Amino acid sequence: MSLSGIDVQIEPLTLTVHDGQSPWSDESWDEDHLHVVAEIDLAGQSWVRVAGSFLTMRDIASFLDELRQLHQQAGRMAELGSFGPAFILRLAGSSTGSIAAHLKLTPDILTQTHTFELQLDQTHLPGIIRQLDTILERFPVRGRPD
Repeated sequence: MSLSGIDVQIEPLTLTVHDGQSPWSDESWDEDHLHVVAEIDLAGQSWVRVAGSFLTMRDIASFLDELRQLHQQAGRMAELGSFGPAFILRLAGSSTGSIAAHLKLTPDILTQTHTFELQLDQTHLPGIIRQLDTILERFPVRGRPD
């Protein structure tokens, strides 16, 4: 965990969750939003950063459930996406244990589109799952039945 937030590392992508919205929010759709920074740094090639309240605790919880399934069974898919076009991460597992990652990261939807294709393997999943668990421990999904 960084001093300023909780990091999720999906090399070379870093998601940092800084805080959730106010607990006294009047709108149910607003109470689950997280302040997130998504940053990809491909040394010498590309650097893109998106910051804002574009993910919810429910988005994180759903992605975590899908990642657990992907870890248990090859060939599954997990997706983490924002309610707008700023951030979409899709992980698709293969029967060989490799994972194809497709990332769209767009800081300015009117003038930019950044798409990245990355490769991971199953060994990365336990660490990512632990990091997401830490986020949900600190920012639990409101109104979600346990």
